[in-house]
Amino acid sequence: MDVSVKTLDGKAAGKAALDDAIFGIADIRSDVLHRTVRWQLAKRQAGTHKTQSRSEVSVTTKKFIRQKGSGGARHGSRNAPIFVGGGVAHGPRVRSHAHSLPKAIRKMALAHALSSKAKDGALIVLDDAKMDAPKTSDLRGKLAGLGIENALIIGGVSLDENFAKAARNIPNVDVLPVIGLNVYDVMRRKTLVLTKDAVDGISQRFEGKLQGASPFSKDNFIDDIQLVDGVGPKTAKALRAVGAGTLTGYVALSDADRDAVLEKVKKADKAKTEDWLGQCKEMIAGEPPRSKVDKDYAARLLAKRAKEAK
Repeated sequence: MDVSVKTLDGKAAGKAALDDAIFGIADIRSDVLHRTVRWQLAKRQAGTHKTQSRSEVSVTTKKFIRQKGSGGARHGSRNAPIFVGGGVAHGPRVRSHAHSLPKAIRKMALAHALSSKAKDGALIVLDDAKMDAPKTSDLRGKLAGLGIENALIIGGVSLDENFAKAARNIPNVDVLPVIGLNVYDVMRRKTLVLTKDAVDGISQRFEGKLQGASPFSKDNFIDDIQLVDGVGPKTAKALRAVGAGTLTGYVALSDADRDAVLEKVKKADKAKTEDWLGQCKEMIAGEPPRSKVDKDYAARLLAKRAKEAK
Protein backbone atom coordinates (compact mmCIF):
# COMPACT_ATOMS: atom_id res chain seq x y z
CA MET A 1 0.00 0.00 0.00
CA ASP A 2 1.45 3.37 -1.08
CA VAL A 3 0.43 6.64 0.57
CA SER A 4 1.37 10.21 -0.14
CA VAL A 5 3.90 11.87 2.14
CA LYS A 6 3.54 15.52 3.15
CA THR A 7 5.72 18.04 4.91
CA LEU A 8 4.56 20.07 7.89
CA ASP A 9 3.97 22.94 5.48
CA GLY A 10 1.53 20.81 3.48
CA LYS A 11 3.78 20.23 0.46
CA ALA A 12 4.16 16.89 -1.31
CA ALA A 13 7.22 14.88 -0.31
CA GLY A 14 6.89 11.69 -2.32
CA LYS A 15 5.30 8.43 -1.27
CA ALA A 16 5.77 5.82 1.44
CA ALA A 17 5.07 2.09 1.28
CA LEU A 18 2.95 0.67 4.11
CA ASP A 19 2.94 -3.00 5.00
CA ASP A 20 -0.44 -4.51 4.07
CA ALA A 21 -0.16 -6.98 6.96
CA ILE A 22 -0.15 -4.03 9.38
CA PHE A 23 -2.09 -1.28 7.59
CA GLY A 24 -4.17 -3.21 5.07
CA ILE A 25 -6.39 -5.49 7.18
CA ALA A 26 -9.91 -5.30 5.74
CA ASP A 27 -11.90 -7.13 8.43
CA ILE A 28 -11.32 -5.08 11.59
CA ARG A 29 -11.78 -7.14 14.78
CA SER A 30 -13.60 -4.80 17.15
CA ASP A 31 -13.65 -7.51 19.83
CA VAL A 32 -9.85 -7.67 19.86
CA LEU A 33 -9.63 -3.88 20.04
CA HIS A 34 -12.11 -3.87 22.91
CA ARG A 35 -10.18 -6.49 24.87
CA THR A 36 -6.92 -4.61 24.48
CA VAL A 37 -8.35 -1.23 25.45
CA ARG A 38 -9.91 -2.78 28.55
CA TRP A 39 -6.55 -4.38 29.39
CA GLN A 40 -4.76 -1.03 29.08
CA LEU A 41 -7.32 0.88 31.15
CA ALA A 42 -7.44 -1.83 33.81
CA LYS A 43 -3.67 -1.47 34.31
CA ARG A 44 -4.12 2.28 34.81
CA GLN A 45 -6.92 1.97 37.36
CA ALA A 46 -5.70 2.92 40.81
CA GLY A 47 -7.76 0.42 42.79
CA THR A 48 -7.51 2.52 45.95
CA HIS A 49 -11.25 2.45 46.68
CA LYS A 50 -11.90 1.24 50.19
CA THR A 51 -14.71 1.12 52.76
CA GLN A 52 -14.49 0.26 56.42
CA SER A 53 -15.55 -3.21 57.42
CA ARG A 54 -17.25 -4.05 60.69
CA SER A 55 -13.92 -4.68 62.43
CA GLU A 56 -12.51 -1.33 61.30
CA VAL A 57 -15.32 0.98 62.41
CA SER A 58 -14.50 2.98 65.54
CA VAL A 59 -17.64 2.64 67.67
CA THR A 60 -18.38 1.30 71.08
CA THR A 61 -18.68 -2.46 71.37
CA LYS A 62 -20.76 -2.17 74.52
CA LYS A 63 -24.13 -3.91 74.44
CA PHE A 64 -26.48 -0.95 74.11
CA ILE A 65 -29.87 -2.59 74.72
CA ARG A 66 -30.93 -5.35 76.99
CA GLN A 67 -31.10 -8.85 75.58
CA LYS A 68 -34.85 -9.23 75.99
CA GLY A 69 -37.87 -7.04 76.49
CA SER A 70 -37.00 -4.17 74.13
CA GLY A 71 -39.44 -5.29 71.45
CA GLY A 72 -36.66 -5.36 68.86
CA ALA A 73 -33.85 -7.59 67.73
CA ARG A 74 -30.99 -8.51 70.05
CA HIS A 75 -27.68 -6.71 69.26
CA GLY A 76 -24.27 -6.68 70.88
CA SER A 77 -22.71 -3.54 69.30
CA ARG A 78 -23.43 -0.73 66.88
CA ASN A 79 -20.74 -1.63 64.31
CA ALA A 80 -23.11 -3.98 62.49
CA PRO A 81 -23.83 -3.01 58.85
CA ILE A 82 -27.54 -2.46 59.57
CA PHE A 83 -26.82 0.60 61.75
CA VAL A 84 -25.96 4.12 60.58
CA GLY A 85 -22.21 4.52 61.08
CA GLY A 86 -21.64 0.78 61.10
CA GLY A 87 -19.27 -1.15 58.89
CA VAL A 88 -19.98 -1.86 55.22
CA ALA A 89 -20.65 -5.46 54.31
CA HIS A 90 -18.82 -6.73 51.19
CA GLY A 91 -17.50 -3.26 50.31
CA PRO A 92 -14.64 -2.53 47.87
CA ARG A 93 -11.09 -3.35 48.92
CA VAL A 94 -7.70 -2.03 47.81
CA ARG A 95 -6.60 -4.22 44.92
CA SER A 96 -5.03 -4.24 41.49
CA HIS A 97 -7.43 -4.32 38.54
CA ALA A 98 -4.71 -5.43 36.10
CA HIS A 99 -5.24 -8.68 34.25
CA SER A 100 -3.19 -10.58 31.71
CA LEU A 101 -3.60 -10.49 27.94
CA PRO A 102 -1.57 -12.64 25.53
CA LYS A 103 1.09 -10.81 23.54
CA ALA A 104 -0.33 -12.27 20.34
CA ILE A 105 -3.66 -10.56 21.02
CA ARG A 106 -1.96 -7.25 21.83
CA LYS A 107 0.09 -7.44 18.62
CA MET A 108 -3.02 -8.28 16.60
CA ALA A 109 -4.96 -5.41 18.17
CA LEU A 110 -2.27 -2.87 17.28
CA ALA A 111 -2.30 -3.99 13.65
CA HIS A 112 -6.11 -3.78 13.53
CA ALA A 113 -6.05 -0.31 15.13
CA LEU A 114 -3.57 0.94 12.53
CA SER A 115 -5.55 -0.67 9.72
CA SER A 116 -8.77 0.93 10.94
CA LYS A 117 -7.22 4.39 10.60
CA ALA A 118 -5.93 3.60 7.12
CA LYS A 119 -9.31 2.16 6.12
CA ASP A 120 -11.17 5.26 7.35
CA GLY A 121 -8.80 7.64 5.57
CA ALA A 122 -7.64 9.02 8.91
CA LEU A 123 -3.94 8.30 8.35
CA ILE A 124 -1.40 10.99 7.41
CA VAL A 125 2.29 10.38 6.75
CA LEU A 126 4.72 13.26 7.30
CA ASP A 127 8.25 13.57 6.00
CA ASP A 128 9.41 14.46 9.52
CA ALA A 129 8.17 16.12 12.71
CA LYS A 130 10.81 18.72 13.49
CA MET A 131 10.73 22.41 14.31
CA ASP A 132 13.42 25.07 14.60
CA ALA A 133 11.95 26.46 17.82
CA PRO A 134 9.38 25.24 20.37
CA LYS A 135 6.64 27.64 19.22
CA THR A 136 3.15 26.33 19.95
CA SER A 137 1.45 28.97 17.78
CA ASP A 138 3.62 28.05 14.77
CA LEU A 139 2.89 24.34 15.13
CA ARG A 140 -0.83 24.98 15.63
CA GLY A 141 -0.91 26.86 12.34
CA LYS A 142 0.95 24.09 10.51
CA LEU A 143 -1.40 21.41 11.87
CA ALA A 144 -4.43 23.51 10.94
CA GLY A 145 -3.08 23.75 7.39
CA LEU A 146 -2.98 19.95 7.26
CA GLY A 147 -6.52 19.72 8.64
CA ILE A 148 -5.34 18.19 11.91
CA GLU A 149 -7.42 19.06 15.00
CA ASN A 150 -7.59 15.83 16.98
CA ALA A 151 -4.63 13.56 16.38
CA LEU A 152 -1.97 11.21 17.66
CA ILE A 153 1.43 12.00 16.17
CA ILE A 154 4.03 9.23 16.19
CA GLY A 155 7.70 10.06 15.69
CA GLY A 156 10.75 7.84 15.42
CA VAL A 157 12.66 6.16 18.23
CA SER A 158 13.31 9.61 19.70
CA LEU A 159 11.23 12.78 19.36
CA ASP A 160 12.40 16.19 18.23
CA GLU A 161 12.48 18.17 21.48
CA ASN A 162 11.22 21.41 19.90
CA PHE A 163 8.31 19.64 18.24
CA ALA A 164 7.33 17.79 21.42
CA LYS A 165 7.41 20.99 23.48
CA ALA A 166 5.41 22.93 20.88
CA ALA A 167 2.70 20.25 20.79
CA ARG A 168 2.47 19.96 24.55
CA ASN A 169 -0.07 22.79 24.95
CA ILE A 170 -2.25 21.98 21.94
CA PRO A 171 -5.55 20.38 23.04
CA ASN A 172 -6.43 16.95 21.62
CA VAL A 173 -2.95 16.43 20.15
CA ASP A 174 -0.67 13.74 21.56
CA VAL A 175 2.94 13.10 20.51
CA LEU A 176 4.65 9.77 21.19
CA PRO A 177 7.79 7.96 20.03
CA VAL A 178 7.26 4.76 18.07
CA ILE A 179 7.82 2.64 21.18
CA GLY A 180 4.88 4.46 22.82
CA LEU A 181 2.43 3.53 20.06
CA ASN A 182 -0.54 1.76 21.63
CA VAL A 183 -4.10 0.77 20.80
CA TYR A 184 -5.88 3.05 23.27
CA ASP A 185 -4.16 6.25 22.12
CA VAL A 186 -4.67 5.33 18.45
CA MET A 187 -8.39 4.74 18.91
CA ARG A 188 -9.09 7.78 21.11
CA ARG A 189 -7.87 10.26 18.49
CA LYS A 190 -9.55 10.94 15.14
CA THR A 191 -6.39 11.12 13.05
CA LEU A 192 -3.17 9.12 13.17
CA VAL A 193 -0.11 11.00 11.96
CA LEU A 194 3.08 9.03 11.28
CA THR A 195 6.50 10.24 10.27
CA LYS A 196 8.54 8.26 7.75
CA ASP A 197 10.78 7.16 10.63
CA ALA A 198 7.68 5.96 12.48
CA VAL A 199 6.55 3.90 9.49
CA ASP A 200 9.93 2.15 9.38
CA GLY A 201 9.94 1.79 13.16
CA ILE A 202 6.48 0.19 13.23
CA SER A 203 7.56 -2.44 10.70
CA GLN A 204 10.68 -3.17 12.75
CA ARG A 205 8.64 -3.28 15.93
CA PHE A 206 6.31 -5.94 14.53
CA GLU A 207 9.35 -7.94 13.42
CA GLY A 208 10.98 -7.54 16.83
CA LYS A 209 13.96 -5.73 15.33
CA LEU A 210 13.36 -2.17 16.53
CA GLN A 211 16.68 -0.89 17.87
CA GLY A 212 16.47 1.42 20.83
CA ALA A 213 12.79 0.61 21.35
CA SER A 214 13.27 -0.35 24.95
CA PRO A 215 15.46 1.62 27.33
CA PHE A 216 16.06 -1.67 29.14
CA SER A 217 18.17 -3.40 26.57
CA LYS A 218 21.40 -5.02 27.70
CA ASP A 219 23.45 -1.88 27.05
CA ASN A 220 20.84 0.68 28.13
CA PHE A 221 19.39 -0.78 31.32
CA ILE A 222 18.37 1.93 33.81
CA ASP A 223 18.29 0.65 37.37
CA ASP A 224 16.15 3.38 38.93
CA ILE A 225 13.11 2.80 41.15
CA GLN A 226 11.52 6.05 39.94
CA LEU A 227 10.67 4.31 36.64
CA VAL A 228 7.96 2.36 38.51
CA ASP A 229 4.47 3.72 37.88
CA GLY A 230 3.37 5.29 41.15
CA VAL A 231 6.85 6.15 42.42
CA GLY A 232 7.48 9.88 42.15
CA PRO A 233 10.62 11.86 42.98
CA LYS A 234 9.77 12.18 46.69
CA THR A 235 8.96 8.48 47.10
CA ALA A 236 12.07 7.49 45.13
CA LYS A 237 14.20 9.69 47.40
CA ALA A 238 12.67 8.05 50.48
CA LEU A 239 13.28 4.56 49.05
CA ARG A 240 16.88 5.41 48.20
CA ALA A 241 17.39 6.57 51.77
CA VAL A 242 16.45 3.10 53.06
CA GLY A 243 18.44 1.19 50.43
CA ALA A 244 15.64 0.33 47.97
CA GLY A 245 16.28 2.92 45.29
CA THR A 246 16.95 0.51 42.40
CA LEU A 247 14.80 -2.00 40.51
CA THR A 248 17.18 -4.87 41.21
CA GLY A 249 17.58 -3.85 44.84
CA TYR A 250 13.84 -3.71 45.38
CA VAL A 251 13.33 -7.18 43.86
CA ALA A 252 16.26 -8.62 45.84
CA LEU A 253 14.63 -7.74 49.18
CA SER A 254 12.85 -10.50 51.04
CA ASP A 255 9.09 -10.12 51.44
CA ALA A 256 9.49 -9.21 55.11
CA ASP A 257 12.21 -6.62 54.41
CA ARG A 258 10.23 -5.16 51.53
CA ASP A 259 7.13 -4.81 53.69
CA ALA A 260 9.19 -3.15 56.40
CA VAL A 261 10.64 -0.66 53.90
CA LEU A 262 7.21 0.19 52.49
CA GLU A 263 5.77 0.66 55.96
CA LYS A 264 8.65 2.99 56.78
CA VAL A 265 7.93 5.20 53.75
CA LYS A 266 4.15 4.78 54.28
CA LYS A 267 3.52 3.33 50.81
CA ALA A 268 2.51 -0.26 51.61
CA ASP A 269 -1.04 -0.05 50.23
CA LYS A 270 0.03 1.92 47.15
CA ALA A 271 2.82 -0.55 46.33
CA LYS A 272 0.39 -3.46 46.53
CA THR A 273 -2.31 -1.72 44.49
CA GLU A 274 0.02 -0.61 41.71
CA ASP A 275 2.08 -3.81 41.73
CA TRP A 276 5.51 -2.22 42.23
CA LEU A 277 7.20 -5.61 42.51
CA GLY A 278 5.65 -6.83 39.26
CA GLN A 279 6.66 -3.64 37.48
CA CYS A 280 10.26 -4.02 38.66
CA LYS A 281 10.40 -7.60 37.41
CA GLU A 282 8.93 -6.57 34.04
CA MET A 283 11.55 -3.87 33.50
CA ILE A 284 14.40 -6.10 34.63
CA ALA A 285 13.17 -8.63 32.04
CA GLY A 286 13.36 -5.95 29.32
CA GLU A 287 9.87 -4.46 29.26
CA PRO A 288 9.47 -0.66 29.06
CA PRO A 289 7.86 1.32 31.90
CA ARG A 290 4.08 1.12 32.05
CA SER A 291 3.27 4.83 32.11
CA LYS A 292 3.98 7.45 29.48
CA VAL A 293 5.55 9.76 32.09
CA ASP A 294 8.06 7.09 33.11
CA LYS A 295 8.92 6.34 29.48
CA ASP A 296 9.72 10.01 28.97
CA TYR A 297 11.79 9.98 32.17
CA ALA A 298 13.73 6.96 30.90
CA ALA A 299 14.34 8.70 27.57
CA ARG A 300 15.73 11.77 29.39
CA LEU A 301 18.05 9.59 31.46
CA LEU A 302 19.32 7.85 28.33
CA ALA A 303 19.85 11.17 26.57
CA LYS A 304 21.77 12.47 29.59
CA ARG A 305 23.87 9.30 29.67
CA ALA A 306 24.68 9.61 25.97
CA LYS A 307 25.62 13.29 26.40
CA GLU A 308 27.93 12.49 29.30
CA ALA A 309 29.54 9.67 27.30
CA LYS A 310 30.58 12.19 24.63
